[in-house]
Amino acid sequence: MKLRVRLLDPVRMTVSEELMDAPSRESLGPRLPDGRKVLAVEPVRDPVAVRAAPGEGPAGARARALDIAWWCQELRTLLVAGMTVVEAIETLQAQSGGDGVRAELQAALLAQLHQGKSLSVAMEALDRFPMVLVASVRASERSSSLAEALSEYLRYHEMVEALRKKVVSAAIYPSLVLGLGLLVSGFLIVVVLPRFASMYADLRGEMSWSTHLLTLASVFVREHRLSLLAVVAALGALGIVAWRQGAIQRAAMRMAGWIPPVRRAQREFRLAKLYHSMTVMFRGGYTLDETLLRCEGLALGAQMDDAMRQARTALTRGVRVSSAFSESGLTDTVTQRLLAVGERSGNFERVLQTIAERHAGNFAAFMDRATRIVEPLMLLLVSLLVGSIVVLMYLPIFDIASSIR
Repeated sequence: MKLRVRLLDPVRMTVSEELMDAPSRESLGPRLPDGRKVLAVEPVRDPVAVRAAPGEGPAGARARALDIAWWCQELRTLLVAGMTVVEAIETLQAQSGGDGVRAELQAALLAQLHQGKSLSVAMEALDRFPMVLVASVRASERSSSLAEALSEYLRYHEMVEALRKKVVSAAIYPSLVLGLGLLVSGFLIVVVLPRFASMYADLRGEMSWSTHLLTLASVFVREHRLSLLAVVAALGALGIVAWRQGAIQRAAMRMAGWIPPVRRAQREFRLAKLYHSMTVMFRGGYTLDETLLRCEGLALGAQMDDAMRQARTALTRGVRVSSAFSESGLTDTVTQRLLAVGERSGNFERVLQTIAERHAGNFAAFMDRATRIVEPLMLLLVSLLVGSIVVLMYLPIFDIASSIR
């Protein structure tokens, strides 16, 4: 499990925080091997926007994430209308009616608030809210601007969802084309092919290789039709289970990472999410060091987490922000110069927002170009697949004509 550990360095007399992987809190012990003393340990929540219930896959997590976005929007509306936080959440609880998830969320929040806890502490204790939202609410409690913090989170949520919808919309058409092509090919092989084979069974004379191959395939399909259908059904059920567990998505992401253009696009998406998260928290009053520490829980990948730790270490040494981010691999030439401009002008918040929008734009542009390339390729591949089967079925007709002559 991933733990956030607060450490005391007895040599330098400094306190720092780090994210560590350990089986449990107790496994860390009172001291680390390097001599630093463990002051406090707290588990890092599941990096998914909202934790899925037991047996619930990524689809369930996304559904609950949408509930969180709805909750933020409704809460902001009530706060702007003049309600207190408790009154607003009580109103949302009454509005949720028979919705079990929403009602449970409101009741748990109210119970925490009635105990005298702040909203951010209550949200973090429930372990149902994304880290960026909790951090933004905690920052707003310093300045009494909760409505603005919710607006910031909703902008962040809209940006991430817009990029995800780009991916989904780009994958819909190729998936439909591929699915239809496989369906037509399966019909030809299972239904049409055996009938052609029975017609060619009495063909005398030497058969071409294509006719012989067609005959063997049709005989195999006819003799093992039930077994093949059972295998296809089992594979379909296994695919559904794997999809609900997120295994197919993870495998697709790993395979996509082998393609350099796709790997660069994935990096653009992660950087857009990182810089937008930094914008939200920096705008709420977090220091850059605290912001980087919190962003390590965004599930951006081990490589990105290592880069953020390197950047934090460089910042503690007094390195300039642009240099620290550049050395850790979190920038390109344009981003580094934008950070340098933010250092000179002091408008760092706007610079971070500009960088996030730039990376989001790069990712959206890649998806548009990929869609225009992939769709014709999928049509071509499916056409070749179906056309090859049809040609293979009709070629023996020429053998029949030759034997008649």
